[in-house]
Amino acid sequence: MAERPPSSPRVAWEESGAHEERRPPSEPYEVSEVQPLCSGGDFLLFSEEEEAMQMIEYFLRSTEKEEMEKMVFLESICTICRVGKSEAFYESLAIFCCENNLAEEVKELLENEPVDQLCTAVRYQAMLAIAALSRVKAIAEKEIIPLLNACFKAIFYLPPKEDLNICLYNRTLHAMDNVLKMLLVSHRTSSSEELQNILEVLIRFTSTQNKTVRARALTRIWKLSSFVRQEPFAKFVPTSQRTNIICMTLEAIGECSTEDKEWATLMLDVVLRDPVSWMMDVPEILEFIQRNLRSNSASLQQTLFSVLDVLTNQFPRDVLMSVLTDLPHSDSTTLDIWKRILSLAENSECILDVLCSVLQDQELCGIFNVTTAELGLLRLTVMHPTEENLQELCKPALLQRLLKTESLPVLWLVLRGLVLLSERPETARAIRDLLPSVMETLRFANTHVVVKTLNIFRNVMSHLTKREATPIALELAEKILPLFNHVSSEVRECSIRLFKDVMEAVVWWQKRNMKKIVRRGLLPLLFHMNDETLSVAQASGETLVACGKFLKWKELKRVAQEMSIVGTSECLLQQDRKMVNEYLQLSLPYLKDSQASLRYEAVNFIGLAVQHSGVQSEEKLNEICSALQSLEDDAHPTVRFVAAETALLLTYQGLQEEPPRSRLAALCCWRCSAICR
Repeated sequence: MAERPPSSPRVAWEESGAHEERRPPSEPYEVSEVQPLCSGGDFLLFSEEEEAMQMIEYFLRSTEKEEMEKMVFLESICTICRVGKSEAFYESLAIFCCENNLAEEVKELLENEPVDQLCTAVRYQAMLAIAALSRVKAIAEKEIIPLLNACFKAIFYLPPKEDLNICLYNRTLHAMDNVLKMLLVSHRTSSSEELQNILEVLIRFTSTQNKTVRARALTRIWKLSSFVRQEPFAKFVPTSQRTNIICMTLEAIGECSTEDKEWATLMLDVVLRDPVSWMMDVPEILEFIQRNLRSNSASLQQTLFSVLDVLTNQFPRDVLMSVLTDLPHSDSTTLDIWKRILSLAENSECILDVLCSVLQDQELCGIFNVTTAELGLLRLTVMHPTEENLQELCKPALLQRLLKTESLPVLWLVLRGLVLLSERPETARAIRDLLPSVMETLRFANTHVVVKTLNIFRNVMSHLTKREATPIALELAEKILPLFNHVSSEVRECSIRLFKDVMEAVVWWQKRNMKKIVRRGLLPLLFHMNDETLSVAQASGETLVACGKFLKWKELKRVAQEMSIVGTSECLLQQDRKMVNEYLQLSLPYLKDSQASLRYEAVNFIGLAVQHSGVQSEEKLNEICSALQSLEDDAHPTVRFVAAETALLLTYQGLQEEPPRSRLAALCCWRCSAICR
């Protein structure tokens, strides 16, 4: 498990830096006489440092530089920078390093390292040498940015760490982090300028198309943000790059390793503590949230909502206007963002006041092609539902226009208001003429919108007489049927319960037409009696009982009351034999249902249907067998087994004539393999 970055950034940098280790050369080198560094004529180098000076000069003169020679050269730099005690010594040492262009030599070594592999410790030792030179102030200001650029290129462009020697890679990366720390610490008189220089170079690498390079550069920025405490970090980052860093940090939270995620979280804390400086580009941040809110990472979703909360509290008008004008109007994620903002408005008078103001904005009315009176009416849907507010809201003609909008946020407010009105008998009757328009909102197929719409219908239907409800009942029943198989269990339950209400609401002269629709709903209701959501299964059983009563099928009513799926299946096949082949056809899509319980029931029903009527054609047999064979790799072993058994049953009973042996043999083999799996 990765270790959490220490709370003290300076300690973190110290801990992440690799120890400076010196290895003596493994073979003799030709050396020349070197004048020792001195201070006032009375300071002489010890033999070890004198030898290091000789090694440096030998390397600078040599034309062919092998890996071992590079390592000795870099180690020698660390050695001479490690020994001094007096300020005079450091001045002499800095002169020596500058005269011999040691920083430039190290940069060239890094630039010559292959970027597709990490087989030697040259990069690691080079980082130690740069840190040592920085410590004794032996790097000129003009050399820092080119040197940083070489460091970052040499490490950032390496393959992903999984493809490298992990130990060597981590040591090298930590040593580079130590270089950044030393550059900041050793230039205390201009640390702000130095930080800006480092960030300037790092930000260039965050713009590359290479994801690995971006991630490595971004992590360095995160660490720098936690190293700076005295001044706001935002002042060191160009304004044009702040939003980009926010978005990359948020994206990384959903993807990076545990250790990097901790650093990203620290960076995000810096942003959220100073939203005025960081979150100025509201539309771009909102667009990023909208694009990534459907991520499979639950932690990222929660983080995005946290950022949205801060953004809304800091810039409420900008956020509200941007959601309504910049984000895709009919996208479900836009509605998720809108609902989150409304939940904040319920607990914040400031945001609520701004929302009411926005809903009366003339520019916004022009975008949606509505009047200020129409759009302004929606402010009542977010206010406390007093008697006075509800009476003012109950203006069907204005609401009718708003129901035609293509904007889910606006439509959500309309439906929210209609739910409030549908709960009261007098206002429910007042809006009944809006029901056809309300039904049209199902076209969005958005779970939240569909649930709201179904609740409006349930509420209104409960306040109407049969004569009043009949005009809409048949059309509504047709619209509801496909929702039985909706991905949302809430939609499935609401639609099934509403179907029961609608069925019972029709007057006697419309029952014949309703019976045709009810028969089409029997099979979906049967399968959903085994729905994995218990409330849906319960609603399906209750609605099947009501169907039995409506169709006057006493046996169906009895077995449905017992919640007997097998008994209900037998009843459907015996009661309506003309429908068996149609039932078979309607069962096939359920073999691909996301719920294993429904796939299982579909296979069982196909087996029962074949026993009752057989399969009348070779073409139909092939179609059903092919559908069953698609379950040979089903994740649920029981589904695999029952599918194999049913396929064999089809082979024996599906045709009047003896089936081809090749098919029978193949199906037997499939059955055996299904059992084994």
